Amino acid sequence: MFRFGVRLSLTGGREGRTRLIVTAVAVAIGVAILLAVLADFHAFQVTSNRSFWEGTTASQGTAASAASTESAGGRMELWNYSDDIYQGRTIERLDVAALGSHAPVLPGISRLPGPGQYYASPALAARLRSAPRSQLGDRFPGALIGTIGQRALTGPDELVIFVGYRPATLASLPSTIRVDKIATAAGKQVWSPYFRVAFIGGALAFVLPILILIGTATRLAAARREERYAALRLTGATSRQIGVIAAADSLISALLGTLLGIGVFLLLRPALAGTAITSERYFADQVTPTLAGYLGVLVVVPAAAAVTGLLSLRRVRISPLGVSRKVTPPAPSKWRALPLTAGLVLFVVGLALTSKKSIGATAIPGLLVTMIGLVIAGPWLTAQAARVVPRLLSGAAPVLAARRLADNPKAAFRSVSGLVLAVFLGTMVAALLPAIQATTATPTARALDNVLLDGFTVSPVCGNSVNCTGSAPAGYGPGAGSAAQQRIAAEGLPPAAGAAVLTGLRQIHGAQAVPIYSQAAGGALAGGAGGPAGPQPGNSVIPCAGLRLIGAFGTCAPGLTAVQASTWSLYGDNPSYTTKPFVNSHNPAAKASYSGLYLQAVLVKVDSQATLERVRTFLDTHTQLSASGTAPRTFGEAVQVREGVATTVQRLIDIAVALTLIVAGCSLAVAAGGGVVERKRPFTLLRLSGMPAATLNRVVLMEAVAPLVAAAAVAAGVAYIMSVLTVRKLGPEGSPTPVLDHAYFLIMGAGLGGALLVLLAALPLLGRVSSPANVRFE
Repeated sequence: MFRFGVRLSLTGGREGRTRLIVTAVAVAIGVAILLAVLADFHAFQVTSNRSFWEGTTASQGTAASAASTESAGGRMELWNYSDDIYQGRTIERLDVAALGSHAPVLPGISRLPGPGQYYASPALAARLRSAPRSQLGDRFPGALIGTIGQRALTGPDELVIFVGYRPATLASLPSTIRVDKIATAAGKQVWSPYFRVAFIGGALAFVLPILILIGTATRLAAARREERYAALRLTGATSRQIGVIAAADSLISALLGTLLGIGVFLLLRPALAGTAITSERYFADQVTPTLAGYLGVLVVVPAAAAVTGLLSLRRVRISPLGVSRKVTPPAPSKWRALPLTAGLVLFVVGLALTSKKSIGATAIPGLLVTMIGLVIAGPWLTAQAARVVPRLLSGAAPVLAARRLADNPKAAFRSVSGLVLAVFLGTMVAALLPAIQATTATPTARALDNVLLDGFTVSPVCGNSVNCTGSAPAGYGPGAGSAAQQRIAAEGLPPAAGAAVLTGLRQIHGAQAVPIYSQAAGGALAGGAGGPAGPQPGNSVIPCAGLRLIGAFGTCAPGLTAVQASTWSLYGDNPSYTTKPFVNSHNPAAKASYSGLYLQAVLVKVDSQATLERVRTFLDTHTQLSASGTAPRTFGEAVQVREGVATTVQRLIDIAVALTLIVAGCSLAVAAGGGVVERKRPFTLLRLSGMPAATLNRVVLMEAVAPLVAAAAVAAGVAYIMSVLTVRKLGPEGSPTPVLDHAYFLIMGAGLGGALLVLLAALPLLGRVSSPANVRFE
């Protein structure tokens, strides 16, 4: 019987072949998208689990000098890991010096670079060749001797450089450590768990529509097949034999669709590898499903199709006449709204238990339950819409559409459930992301896109650094803020070195330097008075002319040349805090002479990107004393870093919404086409009775629009409420209430309109099927 079922599926006439092709194409679309998700998630997992050499720590119990370390076996090297920036992109920089012939070698290279040599990642090597040396190349002493291999990189666009030094030179730099073993464990990235959750949440968001599409496709023209199977039952076929035939029919179409989907994915895989789903592109050989993923798709999809085919024969199994004895199923009860309510309650409880450190992780189960609840509540909402449509609209089309919806609201909602989930996700993104970004990308921060900040340090805070010769000056001990804040407040470039840096910056065309001097020099405030323990409110001195040049940090009282100010806020990582004014008319005056003061930091206003890179290169090569090993960056670049995580999550969800809309549109078209074929006889009789084809088109359109409008309105409302609650719980104090702007309505309207256009493309089939020439039925 299985071979008979396969032969019946392949040679069942034009209608059978059409159904086979449409089903296979629909399944192929779902399989290709599913494989793309698995491939990208695999690349994400491989990247997250790579050896995290950047996490290498200092060896313990080392000697105080490089020479003594070399004599102890020569298995050590000096490291100085820091960040650099070029055109807004972070460059991972490692200055390294071998202390012996057996020093550990970094991944991705065959040997350590010697003095005057460096290795660069392919992307950085290309930039070094194309960029002017004054903007980039001069930052790295020596010559390029090779490129860094894939083992040390997260993607083809990552910018990494290993620079070789003499041990004595590198030992004199701040934050240099001794290393005897390079870390090989996977790195614990701060945001990886949330990206992983975003992947899983996004996958769940459109895996359900994919399954609905596959189920809808395999049930295509189910009523017509039921009639044929019932005829076979009347000729003596058993229920089991009919089940084997139906399973074979569904299995062969799903198997062909799965193979076609795998082929489509393999054709699109190079393009998929070239897209940046997260902040970086993945290596092409990593963007692939695992063997288990391929086998799972090959087994699960056809098996699910076979089960769907069997479930569609419930009436035929009852009796051969079950097809003709159709009864209206019971209407969905209001209890279908219970899972949706439970999801909302679970989400609120999760938010109450969450903290800003967990970033709302405890609320994610409630989010997923809410999405499932929307699907479960959909048929009940469709039934309510069926009652309202005839009251709001007049004519035959609303009455016929409402009757069809009331007869089987579950089937009517199934075709639009993917669109409803897309509306839910799209509303949450549109409401949350602008509110989150508004707390970072403040107007002031955006206005300082061309202002760079660099802080300086001389004596590092002691730890495992090889050049630790002292501690922070007296008066700045524990309790005076973070270690970085103590170092910045208490130290800086000595007066002569600071003056040389300012002179060099002012010689760069298009750059205007604003110095910030430290009042603390050797533990005493400027002027000779001993400072009490802890930093003082006016820890810095800043010229008033420089404040007027920048414009965002406040203004001095009239008549003052320089003021004392607290500049702690400048060194944070949140632009909404760092760009707040710290000077006003109450700041006390400072001496106009800055001789004897250490240069704590410098603000540089530039007129172009090229000038910015020249300034950064100058600071990199003339100070070698950046605060905390972090490259000087503009406030606008700090905004980009803060927005990077939210942008990545938004990109993931946007892709999920877009794919959901595509799949849901296909599912809607397949369901509409299948419904038209199933109702060939009644539609033809209506045409013979004088009903225009346009009226029948409106019937089919209303059957899709009514449940979509009802469920989408609820989904959008629920998503907006959840967004407001999230911002109030996790957002900074004073965060704006989420507002849905015109762009949201434009995008969601375009998405839903595109799905309906797909449905309209299937309506010409109705005209052909219901033509009076087709009055003869099988």
